[in-house]
Amino acid sequence: MSSLRIYFTDKWRDPTSPCEWALCDDSGKLLQTGHDPLANLPKGHECIAILAPDRVLSIASTLPPGLKRRWRTALPFIAEEYTLTEPDNNHVVPGKMLDDGRTALAVVDKTWLSRIIEACRSAKITLRRIIPETFMPPLEAGSWTMIWDGKNGFLRTGVTSGLALDGNDHAMPLGLQLQLRTATLPQKIVVSFPQATSSHIPQGDNEGTMSATQQLPAWHNLSVPLVSGAAWDWRRASIPSEALNMLWGELAPSIRLKEWWPNVRPVTLLLLALFLIEAIGTNIEWTMLTQERKALTDSMQRSFRSAFGEGSALVNAPLQMQRNLAEMRHAAGLPDEGDFLPLINLAAVRLNDLPAGSVRNLHYETGRLDVDIKLARNEDFHKLQSALQKSGLNVRVGELQNSGDSVQSRLTLMSGNVPFDNPSTGAKP
Repeated sequence: MSSLRIYFTDKWRDPTSPCEWALCDDSGKLLQTGHDPLANLPKGHECIAILAPDRVLSIASTLPPGLKRRWRTALPFIAEEYTLTEPDNNHVVPGKMLDDGRTALAVVDKTWLSRIIEACRSAKITLRRIIPETFMPPLEAGSWTMIWDGKNGFLRTGVTSGLALDGNDHAMPLGLQLQLRTATLPQKIVVSFPQATSSHIPQGDNEGTMSATQQLPAWHNLSVPLVSGAAWDWRRASIPSEALNMLWGELAPSIRLKEWWPNVRPVTLLLLALFLIEAIGTNIEWTMLTQERKALTDSMQRSFRSAFGEGSALVNAPLQMQRNLAEMRHAAGLPDEGDFLPLINLAAVRLNDLPAGSVRNLHYETGRLDVDIKLARNEDFHKLQSALQKSGLNVRVGELQNSGDSVQSRLTLMSGNVPFDNPSTGAKP
């Protein structure tokens, strides 16, 4: 996927200001480059803004304890000491913690940076990262990297630290002198010379034009050796993964689906596959259970009509079968499990364990025993229901009515062989 790089310097003021830009492919090959206002730049590409070194101030400070989101209000005031501007004008991004416990901070003018963000949005440019050029050159272990064209340049001293330089080949830049006096000295300083930029990329020549200045500076009293490095070109340079993104805090872009989708796509697809398997399995099981239920119901209905005649009205086969059997037992002078005495005998075993006065009322009708009970807590009804079921009774607990100091409800007890009413049939016991 091609990406658009836009270079912003102190000369950029508003959307009409031209700026250098480069369109590159994934390998870093230049496809197109130019110097135009934002409205004239290629559209439909991921954009990375690169800030000139003199637009970003790199400092280090000890931050207050707490999470990063709590730093947002404190960082502009910390930077005020170095920028000498109002805190509201400072946009500060925290970087890597240094060996001495301080944290590297990158500071940029908030108003200027906000204008860039708004101008890119108006020009329909998808801006997702803003990287200081200071943190882009490669950094070897135990060394600093300096980009120098003979008059100006910048120095990268750490992962998220560096500074802009100005001077000439005859006099060491003041910023470099101060850095050598206050920082731990490196083993060497790698000097890279910038490539000249051109809006024309000839066919087969995508390496640009080398700058004529290729001589290492001959500065006196330099305590660190200078060595030559590879040519520097912000258009082709790879962007380190640890490079600070200045779109942080209140200027951070909104999260977009296509940015985090590649990370969650495998897990999402796996969960979706598991869900589909579970759904298909559940539907198959439900279908099998439905068919089994229908077959069982048909079998019960055939058994009922075989025993009591084909002309019998059939609503709830199990319930009607139990009632008819009870009537036949009574006609033969035999007791039935749904009679009052068998039911009360089974229930009394558990009801006797209740506190005195818990049973308020008893009512028996056609194989059903209703018991009004008063207990202390809702949980006591669930325990009583479980105990009665273990005694071989079918138990249904009615609505629980809380009266403040106690709970009342009606328990319906039936023989374990007798099912409760089927709401869909309207049959009554």
